[in-house]
Amino acid sequence: MNRKSERLLLFAIFIFCFSLRIAFINQKNLWFDEVFSWHLTLDSFYEIIVRTSYDIHPPLYYFILKLWSFVLGDSVISLRLISAVFTSSAIFFIYPLCKKILSPTNSFIVLILYSISPLGLYYSQEARMAAMNLFLNIGSVVFLVKLIDEQIDFQRLFRNKYFYLYLLFTTLALYTHYFSFFILITELLYLMYIFHLNLIKYKPYFVIYLLVFVLYLFWFPTLYEHLGRGQKWRVSQSAPQVLGEYVNFLKDLNLGLYYHYIDLDIVKYITIILLLIFILSFIGLFIKNNINADKTLVFILLLSFVPLVLAGVISLKQKVEFYRYLSIIIPYLLLFIVYGISKWNNKILTVGVLGCFALVNIYGLGIHYSFKFKNDDYRTLINQINTDFRQGDRIYAEPHYYGWIIDYYKKQNNLKIPNTVPIRYGWDEVLDSINTQKPERFWVVIDYSSVDTTNYKDYITNLSQKHKKEFNMTYYLAPTKVELYRFSQK
Repeated sequence: MNRKSERLLLFAIFIFCFSLRIAFINQKNLWFDEVFSWHLTLDSFYEIIVRTSYDIHPPLYYFILKLWSFVLGDSVISLRLISAVFTSSAIFFIYPLCKKILSPTNSFIVLILYSISPLGLYYSQEARMAAMNLFLNIGSVVFLVKLIDEQIDFQRLFRNKYFYLYLLFTTLALYTHYFSFFILITELLYLMYIFHLNLIKYKPYFVIYLLVFVLYLFWFPTLYEHLGRGQKWRVSQSAPQVLGEYVNFLKDLNLGLYYHYIDLDIVKYITIILLLIFILSFIGLFIKNNINADKTLVFILLLSFVPLVLAGVISLKQKVEFYRYLSIIIPYLLLFIVYGISKWNNKILTVGVLGCFALVNIYGLGIHYSFKFKNDDYRTLINQINTDFRQGDRIYAEPHYYGWIIDYYKKQNNLKIPNTVPIRYGWDEVLDSINTQKPERFWVVIDYSSVDTTNYKDYITNLSQKHKKEFNMTYYLAPTKVELYRFSQK
């Protein structure tokens, strides 16, 4: 394959990948984390820093989304499009990394599998930082490999473009998501592997990481506070539970996330097939191959498994959603699988196994595109309020931040309904607002996706004693449901 044909094919796969990501991109209802991203873009850059310091993620993604929204607007398509662009563009980093250990043909197979990965597709259509984080981290990995290949020394370091690119991508990744530290730790382990005790070779990298540290100093106090605080709603897991999460991640990687909400026996058989493919890939590493002879292969294996191990260790204290935070390692896992299967040197086996693997992913894509019970729930709920709305009605949401979803769609569709009543301190403030404002009619939205829903029935029962319940409807969505009530004064 000549260079021109290679570039044309690479561009064709990019178009294919991007097309899958923009297909039906506005199909599904914006869920809370996405609306939270939108809500932050309404703030100033300083306010974004303050609000993210109270949250659990660094602020860079919200900065970029704010600028993006300023130029392209804040429609559902626009908010999600930036993620589609990031994950599609990552192909131009994945390919040169593949070529370090694979043939051009097998490298393109990795790109196709990456394009059709249902988990990758899911986060390519979400207004969150996972897609941007994947792009920045794969860029960081590629630029580190190029620095190592050029055997850069301290004297030439500041004249090398990859020095600046690696420094930039690594720093930006750390400002995007804390799990970027998993990739950074893996990179450090790789440097220790290839340089051993040759301290002279560490010198230019010491400068790089010192600069990363300096550039990150601004956020270190917040990082320290976040690490100490954690997220109280996350529970600890036992070792068997963590092992179960590894199996779930393998399914999530190849089926996406919506298969969790359908009852299909076929998923059990697919799980067995995926485990067999994974085992065959691992065995293939040792067939007529000295792993230590190929340093890039070692790097890929470290990138595939070190983040998994670290996530498992953390889960013993606070559960980690592997599917979300480890979506950044999708390219490395796919590279590992294609490499391992190809090493069997049996075309029938290779074509059969990788073909089966691709079919599982295509099946997962079908579930992703066809799964609809999440699609219209809040939009249907909002349309119901808008249809029956009267002047003077008020809208209350519990928890209050789910009211932002109503506010978002109200703004996008220029609806006549007002914004939800601003509440910050729970149900008692909702009751106080109702008693103080005394609306003739009011709507109550109860979202069961919140952490503690044990008192929800009591909330409605108590309201019904003092006010006339005129209407109620339940809207089912992943992972639970939303209830809509309309009350009037007795």
